[in-house]
Formats: sequence, structure tokens, C-alpha cells
Amino acid sequence: MKHLLVVLTALSILAACTTTPQSVPTNAPASVPAPQAKVGDYWEYAVRDGYTSIPRGIYRYEVTRIEPDRIIVTLTNDGAQLDTLVYAGGWNARELPITPMDRFRYDPPYEAFSYPLEPGKTWRMAVQSTEVATGKHYRTYVQGKVVGWERVRVPAGEFDALKVERQVFAGNMDGFRTQEEITETDWYVPSVRRAVLTQTSSQHFDTSRGGSDGGGEYPLRIRGDWLIGELVAYSR
Repeated sequence: MKHLLVVLTALSILAACTTTPQSVPTNAPASVPAPQAKVGDYWEYAVRDGYTSIPRGIYRYEVTRIEPDRIIVTLTNDGAQLDTLVYAGGWNARELPITPMDRFRYDPPYEAFSYPLEPGKTWRMAVQSTEVATGKHYRTYVQGKVVGWERVRVPAGEFDALKVERQVFAGNMDGFRTQEEITETDWYVPSVRRAVLTQTSSQHFDTSRGGSDGGGEYPLRIRGDWLIGELVAYSR
């Protein structure tokens, strides 16, 4: 019964943020270049827990400084500052947290998007990630794919979006703990210059403890956060 309730909750959550697969919109470009940001640009997302649907508040990303090789973004939650994020062009990460872990510095930048974006495009890369708090180094792998166009409805409106999926392998295995495996999905809208809908989830395994999954014995699966963010407001 508990498993059934979890499944029903997840289905209701997914139904709340509507996406509709479709053919290429008539006015869609053949490819999408990296967006240009300017100081003062902002995007606000209503974030909720994907398992329970409990709201996590409004997260605001605001561009506060632009340098030749980086974009500085202030992140707030319900008005309280949480962090300062550092991106390369096109929202590829230079220094920011990786779900569900602490702040990392990436060299080269973590390629969340490979431009120009085109339906069917795939990419793979490895980056050195350094945990800022401890100085530990990891090798992080990113596998990305532009799935195609979908029609998306969120509180900020209805949009034609490019669905981008990523599988991330953090490289942070330690003792009995396997590396964090992260699934990221963005619905990117060129006119908004950022995703209007995002989903992120993660998991790792503890090989020192047993668990039951599908009737067999496996290492214990430890699930991280499943977060869903929907755009509610943005600068034009």
C-alpha cells in the first residue's frame, strides 16, 4: 500500500506540470545558439519535492555581474540569499553545488548544454570537479542529449521547449558508498534564455548494507532529493 501511494503521488506530480511531445514547431529554428545574459536578468521558479509535492519556496536566479569568462548569479529562496553561482556562457557550470552534494568547482566547465542545441544531439565529457570545502578532487562524467521539442505549460505561460536530458556520474565513490548518479532534465526555451521546467533526482548505493528491490537482495539504494522547478516569472 505504501508503494502504491508513492506511485500515485508521483503520477499526480508529473501531471501537474504538463508536457506534450510534438513535431517541430513551424517557427522553430534548426539549431539554438547559446543565450546572451545581461546584468539584471532574473528567473523565478516554484520548487517542490517530487516525492511528497511539499513546496520548497520560490527560487530566484539573478545575474549580478558579467566578466569575460563567467556569469555571476545570486540565488535566493523566498528572498533570503542562499548562494552565489558561477557559470560559463550558456549556463554551463564553473562553480556551484551539484545535487545533492556541496559546492564544486569544475575544470573545464560542466557542460549542461552543448551548443548549438539541435534535436537528437548527444555529447559526453569528463571534467575535474573539486569540492570547495574539502579540496577533494573527483572525475565527473556528463552524458547529455537533446531529446526534441515539447509543448510545456508552467505558471509563467505555455512554451515550445527543447527537452534536454543528462546523466551525471559524480565520481565521489568512497569506501562502501558508490558514486552519486544524478538525472537532470531541462525544458529549455530560447526566448526565455533558460529552462522553464526542470527536474533533478539522484541516488547512490551503500554496498555494506542489504536492501530488497524487486524481490532480490541488492546493495541498499539511497535516494537523494527529487526536485521539480517551474518558472513563475522572468525578465523580458
